[in-house]
Amino acid sequence: MRRELSAFDKAQPYAPWFDRPMTPAPQAIYDELDRGPLDPALALPLTARDKLLEPGYLPAERGWCLMPDGSAFVAGLTRMPGVTAEMLEWWFYWHGLHGLRYAIWDADDHYDARVSPETIRRRLDPKLSIRERGWNTTDIVLEDVGTGPTELHISFVSPEAFGYDMAAFGRGACAAISANIRHGSGASLVCFSHVAREIEGGIELRSRFWLGWNVVDGQPVRVGQGVPQEVFVGLAQGLVRHCPKEYHNLAAILPAVWAENKDRADRLEDYV
Repeated sequence: MRRELSAFDKAQPYAPWFDRPMTPAPQAIYDELDRGPLDPALALPLTARDKLLEPGYLPAERGWCLMPDGSAFVAGLTRMPGVTAEMLEWWFYWHGLHGLRYAIWDADDHYDARVSPETIRRRLDPKLSIRERGWNTTDIVLEDVGTGPTELHISFVSPEAFGYDMAAFGRGACAAISANIRHGSGASLVCFSHVAREIEGGIELRSRFWLGWNVVDGQPVRVGQGVPQEVFVGLAQGLVRHCPKEYHNLAAILPAVWAENKDRADRLEDYV
């Protein structure tokens, strides 16, 4: 399944990116994932998320596992040469506004996107910085993360609202994209945080997904206790392979997509 481009899509300046061959993640990443699930003792609990702000690396930077309480954990690590925190934050402000923007990220698995009507005014509020426009807004996307096409409501929050120690954040990260995810009309069952830090020549993105958890008012909240374990296992197995696929391709295209589009302003009247 791929997005079928409309005449409007084809007229967009970023349309040529849709047909560009995907830049694959290194095969070594998939070889590592093929060794099987992580030891749950190596997983980063949501309650310990501030460890992502410390120097060095954690015992589990890639992989997935089912946790003893029935929740699940996914980790990913993507090095993104030539990418800056400014580009990453712009991307998450920009791509949810139009489905084709989302599709050029991963044309195999991303089909449509829009910002929720309740939050579109904030997303396009010129009084806010690009970083702030993403917070407290929701993207509604159609995506296949390995379990079939699914509508996801991705509600983004600031690092502070996600519960990070902001003093440590200022020392250990240059950006973070964090959100709770609701599946269609169902419950909110997942939260994630992509924490970026500067490395020589770019950034590296350390991704964590906690299945069966949300962050509410800065605090971890266990959710989805009635979800069958096989559902979380299937979702974790899909996410752990989808994450390197989409983020290695994003690393390859983002510097140019940002340079070509960052000065083109979206107008609220085109969305309401």
